[in-house]
Amino acid sequence: MVDVHGGNDSAVELAWWDPDVLTEANIVPATGLATDYLNVFNEAVMLFGLLSDMPDMIEELRNWQPMSYEKHFARSGFQAKDLAILAYQNADPAIKGPFDALSHETCDLLQQRIKQAEGLIQEGAPLDDFIAATTMALQASIMMLDGMVHGGAAGGAQDDIDALFD
Repeated sequence: MVDVHGGNDSAVELAWWDPDVLTEANIVPATGLATDYLNVFNEAVMLFGLLSDMPDMIEELRNWQPMSYEKHFARSGFQAKDLAILAYQNADPAIKGPFDALSHETCDLLQQRIKQAEGLIQEGAPLDDFIAATTMALQASIMMLDGMVHGGAAGGAQDDIDALFD
């Protein structure tokens, strides 16, 4: 068995395509993607959920930064991060392209909503409806990304994706 948790780089390079090795490393063999990347977005959703009761959590949200798939794994404690990056780099462009596009759109949405939340907090405006709409849009996007990781389409037509961000 190949050590997928680090160590021998040449073994990782030789084994990146092995479905058993990928599965063991929590990487979906059909796509070459791992759901661990979605933690970039899940953390922000959790912080948005806390804003109603703790508006000072906006400081944490201000610190949120968009992160590419490769950057996330390079910085993460994911045990098979080198394998995750290699599998991503070799993923089918027909899978990776839409996944990256939706990831970028989700990052843009998050940055936009963080700025809107800052404004609402400064105005002393109620946050509940804004937070509900924001978390729903973000969770829908995360669910589509998760489906893409597992080999599904982006939840349907591009119009469905675009509607989340309108």
